[in-house]
Amino acid sequence: MAQRRVHGPAVRVIREALGIKHGIFAVDCDITPGYLTNIEKGHKQPSPAVAVAMARRLGVDVDSITYTIPDCAECARRERSAA
Repeated sequence: MAQRRVHGPAVRVIREALGIKHGIFAVDCDITPGYLTNIEKGHKQPSPAVAVAMARRLGVDVDSITYTIPDCAECARRERSAA
């Protein structure tokens, strides 16, 4: 099954477009401003609960700030069946 990851730069663009200050957004999402910086730069991935909190605060669906990562085992099965 595919996993979803937060697209940090998308979070930053939406947050800034809405005029939400960095520190306020971090507090609203129950994370530190430093951790938010790492998420927005793509250095860290938040928990699913934090991702949902971020999406809610931004007023978007969680799919709007995440992308799919395929499961490596699933990719290997596809490659074997294609050969």
